[in-house]
Amino acid sequence: MLVSVTCYTQTSTPPTITATGNQNYCPLSNINIVTDFDIIPGDEQIDAVFIQISENYSNGEDTLFLTNITAHPNIYTTWIASEGKLKLEVITPSTTSYTDLIAAVKDIIFTSTSTTISGQKQFSFTVDEANYLPSTGHYYEYVSDVGISWTDAKTAAETKTHYGLQGYLATITTPEEAQLAGKQAEGTGWIGASDEETEGTWKWMTGPETGMTFWIGNASGTTSGTDIPFANWNTGEPNNLDDEDYAHVTAPNVGITGSWNDLKNTGEVSGDYQPKGYIVEYGGMPGDPTLNLSASTKITVPSIISVNPAENCGAGSVILNATASAGDVLWFDSLTSSTPIFTGTSFSTPILTSTKTYYVLASVGGCLQGERKPVIATINTIPTITSTTDDTICDAGTATLKATASEGIVTWYETLIGGTSISTGESFETPFISENKTYYVEAVSNSCSSSSRIPIQAIVQYTKTSINLNLSLNNFDIIDNSNNNSITIKNVASFGNGAYTFSIDNIDGPYQESTTFENLTSGFHTIFILDNTMCGFDKIEIPILGFPKYFTPNNDGINDTWQLKGFSSDIYPISKIFIFDRFGKLIGEINPISNGWNGIFNGKTLPSSDYWFTVKLTNSLGIITNYRGHFSLLRP
Repeated sequence: MLVSVTCYTQTSTPPTITATGNQNYCPLSNINIVTDFDIIPGDEQIDAVFIQISENYSNGEDTLFLTNITAHPNIYTTWIASEGKLKLEVITPSTTSYTDLIAAVKDIIFTSTSTTISGQKQFSFTVDEANYLPSTGHYYEYVSDVGISWTDAKTAAETKTHYGLQGYLATITTPEEAQLAGKQAEGTGWIGASDEETEGTWKWMTGPETGMTFWIGNASGTTSGTDIPFANWNTGEPNNLDDEDYAHVTAPNVGITGSWNDLKNTGEVSGDYQPKGYIVEYGGMPGDPTLNLSASTKITVPSIISVNPAENCGAGSVILNATASAGDVLWFDSLTSSTPIFTGTSFSTPILTSTKTYYVLASVGGCLQGERKPVIATINTIPTITSTTDDTICDAGTATLKATASEGIVTWYETLIGGTSISTGESFETPFISENKTYYVEAVSNSCSSSSRIPIQAIVQYTKTSINLNLSLNNFDIIDNSNNNSITIKNVASFGNGAYTFSIDNIDGPYQESTTFENLTSGFHTIFILDNTMCGFDKIEIPILGFPKYFTPNNDGINDTWQLKGFSSDIYPISKIFIFDRFGKLIGEINPISNGWNGIFNGKTLPSSDYWFTVKLTNSLGIITNYRGHFSLLRP
């Protein structure tokens, strides 16, 4: 038959429990949770042992059970899945019951159905129902008391002791405590937090953490800047609904299991928000005795803690590395393969022609279960330069060179081997150069470079060659017979692709980028248009119509006649010029394409004086333009 657990008096000498068994675990296997276990009894009889998965428990996957049952006929086991706790009870109590319990604990097995189990599982061993958490060394007890207020629960908790340890409403300051004292607790109830002093400033009001803040604000608040930056509020909590100032572990069917909500001091009279009890914590108070009332062991699932993928330019072997937290590193060529291809931290692959993923597993004792992590051996394609374009400039300047790559980035150098990159990209504009210069390019992709650099020429050409730009007077705007005669080149785009500069009356320049020439003398001017990329030029003669202010017919070969300057019969096929003396007498008619008037009328040399002219010009469209003016005849 079943018997109840002995309740120890506070004057009793507590038992001492020791356990060893920190072990590595192979997923999906069974493992004893201790390698050794012992109980040194105190003053009272021991009729039960409680074993709990106290950290990282996964309900529905993790289980504790007694194996070799026939060897333990005096032991009855109860598995409490919600708490992750196994209870071992002696069926027929006796003074040697503890020896039966010791033997049974040594045959307790842990197993998990999870193929992705990771990290550690902690097991705690006690001789009463208070839950023990190894990471804090504290005990946690749920007390059922439906409808109790927070203030009454605080008082009641502080009257309780556990083998001399002072009780208090639980202060939950770590995720492990939240798991054990909330999610794995026997029930839900009050914990020792309140914002009664200052609304929105939540403090622990009990135990060693009395007065310490852990939360500021409502549901959208923060742990930042608090004394203990940990909180486990349910979604939408705390909400201060109806002046709620006290913390309570939420009912299991409301939101996040084991989380917290705020309630008023008395809570609701029924339902999910009615207080169901309170959680007492023992440990950490001043004057508490030192106990060996509990023990703990753990299992660890070995894991791969680091991987180092590697890559290679083109086909070849790749060296991959991985490190395990414990045991060996097993290498597999697929995620599901059951046969390792290598054991060790550094693996040299076979010759690979394409990227391949390998998988590594941390293994102790030949275990082939657990999480496999990918390690990628990357084979990068070696890029190539697929095309290049040289550039020719005229005389001096900057050249534009071009190159394309099969993939990656085009990188430019001044040297065939070595050196520092001077530019990247498909187009490169050189510095100012006045002589031929060779540059070199390579393609770079994923840290892989083309096998050799390709030369590209920037060519400087000095000899100008004639080209045909189909020039006509229609390409120019001309202002003549003015105080600022000018020629403007227009429609440059019609000349074709090229970088053009312009000069007047001299093929050797200087050349300018501006398309306008100003302050020109009347007469004929030659415009030179230079293609700077090919050093090719074209030219055209442009007339600037004008009328000389004087002439000196002294037979010295300079200004011996007076004639219209810049006249073009192509522009004005019909023209007439008449010359008059100061009294309006017609003394001459000259052809604009002749040498002009020499100052003689009817065989007689006319004296120095001012003379007048009229000019009638008719263009090819029949438009007539008349000019009138005067000039001086000067004799010595």
